[in-house]
Amino acid sequence: MTNRERILRVLKGEMVDVIPFVPRLDLWWLSNAFKGTLPAGYAGKTHDQVARAEGWAIYRMVPDFATMIRGPQDILHRSIGLFSFDQSVYKWEFSGDVRVETKNENGLSVVEYHTPLGMVRTAGGLTEEMKRRGASLGWTQEHLIKKPEDYAVAGYIFEHIRVEPHYDGFTRYRDASGDDGVVAAGGPSLAASPLHLIQKELIDPTKFYFEYKDNRSLMRALAEKIELYYDRVLEIMEGSPAAVVMWGANYDDTITYPPFFRDEIMPWLRKAGERLGAKGKLVATHTDGENFGLMNLVRDSGVHIAESITPHPMTRVTVGEYYRRWREKLVLFGCIPECILLEETATNDEFEAYLDMLFKEIAPGDRIVLGVADSVPPNAVFDRLRRIADRVDREGRLPLKAGTFRPLPSAAPAEKTSASPGTPALAAELASVYQGVLDGDADAVARRIDELLNGGTGAGAILDAMIAAMETIGNLFKEQEVFIPEVLLAARAMNAGLALLEPHLASPGAGGRARAKMLLGTVAGDMHDIGKNMVATMFRGAGFEVMDLGINVTADEFARVADEYKPRILGLSALLTTTMPEMKKVIDALREKGLRDGLKILVGGAPLNEKFARDIGADGYAPNASDAVRTARAMLGAG
Repeated sequence: MTNRERILRVLKGEMVDVIPFVPRLDLWWLSNAFKGTLPAGYAGKTHDQVARAEGWAIYRMVPDFATMIRGPQDILHRSIGLFSFDQSVYKWEFSGDVRVETKNENGLSVVEYHTPLGMVRTAGGLTEEMKRRGASLGWTQEHLIKKPEDYAVAGYIFEHIRVEPHYDGFTRYRDASGDDGVVAAGGPSLAASPLHLIQKELIDPTKFYFEYKDNRSLMRALAEKIELYYDRVLEIMEGSPAAVVMWGANYDDTITYPPFFRDEIMPWLRKAGERLGAKGKLVATHTDGENFGLMNLVRDSGVHIAESITPHPMTRVTVGEYYRRWREKLVLFGCIPECILLEETATNDEFEAYLDMLFKEIAPGDRIVLGVADSVPPNAVFDRLRRIADRVDREGRLPLKAGTFRPLPSAAPAEKTSASPGTPALAAELASVYQGVLDGDADAVARRIDELLNGGTGAGAILDAMIAAMETIGNLFKEQEVFIPEVLLAARAMNAGLALLEPHLASPGAGGRARAKMLLGTVAGDMHDIGKNMVATMFRGAGFEVMDLGINVTADEFARVADEYKPRILGLSALLTTTMPEMKKVIDALREKGLRDGLKILVGGAPLNEKFARDIGADGYAPNASDAVRTARAMLGAG
């Protein structure tokens, strides 16, 4: 049986002879080839050649960022979610009355879209340093939609896209892997649905949630235009030579929170699953992210394969829980978290213990393809990949013999109790401020605070009422009784109140008080910010004064601002495994400049853990925004 036959049989739900091990090497190869740090004997080799030499199955997907990008033109429209890969089963172009102009502004690549309805633009780039870290698509600094008028222009762009089949390019790409692996064709974008595309690409990630409430009708109208493009691609895929189609990527129960996933993503997953399934094709969706609150929704979404499953310890759901809850309806692809391949986050003993657990938890071992989720990180210990392959060869024969082992249920969340004890004991005149923040009504909060200040109520008492409301929202959010829009709307209301209170808060004689300062940023080389933004929101809601330096912040910049701003706590964020070492550089820079004493350092991000935080000399680690506030208060000795 060839690797391709084995993988396809598993993806169809059949039992085979051994669990396939299919590590995705494209991003790992891209970074190490660029830096000249490929393992001994592999200099000048492609990632497919590395896999073949090691005896591993090949996994190709569109987009496979290591080899398919011919030049900047292929990713020119990355900021609106569109790519021009020769390996796709379709090709597209704008109609004649959509004119594209490009230019360089301050080192950023700017793309302007001129239409009869007006002009919109994006700006971003892909630096050499990002390539060294394994990045392939670049980042977006300026998103397409910035004001209400932009929705109609964006709709015109998508409405006037011409799409046609391009099967030859995909066939060549598929055939190059031969019998050594499987190839998945890419969908209309990395987003599963039109609304998901708007969220993922077209609007600033944090601003999206305000727009989803404030401009829902404009957003719906734009989604209807994008649907025309999605439908054209889906029709072409029905007749394509692809056996596996990747539809949609990156789900997180905070960002693509359950109601949004159910209403805006799930219908398109079901549509793709039904239509492509009727043509004998298998539909995979890239689940990479925190799926705790989405388990039943993904399971029932109608797709056939859950790809890039990222289990505990990187997320809350264990591999055994994934297998027990999804196996009847989904084939599982992934299940090896990136963090166990890194020396920074897992010792050799911890790595072996994870594999011990894995082979027990997934008995009898059908309906699963082992891979590294999301992909093999650039700084992975290569010998650990070899060790996984060796153990699969010896212990992965099917059906797995678990003996008398019976997997225990994973640590389930405690039975929910009311996260809110009701309105806290507040003076009667402050109850409306508390409720206004809770309701996310910024105008009402501002009006009431103005009245209270004019009536002589102290700023500190008003702040306490707003903090109490944000604590209630934070508890409800932690229990998934409310979701990210409610948190952000409450924070918007609180910020409206803080704008009025600021002149009073630093003046104890006026009834206010100084607030603890926090400095925050995403470390150099990392362009991810939504998690950091949530942390900033939670800290402001908890009464901290927050200075957010944004993304891609160097160690020297952190040290310079810390010297000027004099924060009590510094928050460092990283989502990429390759940017984790930057955190230690920041701590070292602070120590060299004599700024470390008295400054508490809190780190967070998906690939991090307590071990890593201790090893680099941080004072604390938090897995999410809510816990970050609690950890910070404990570190500062506050209540």
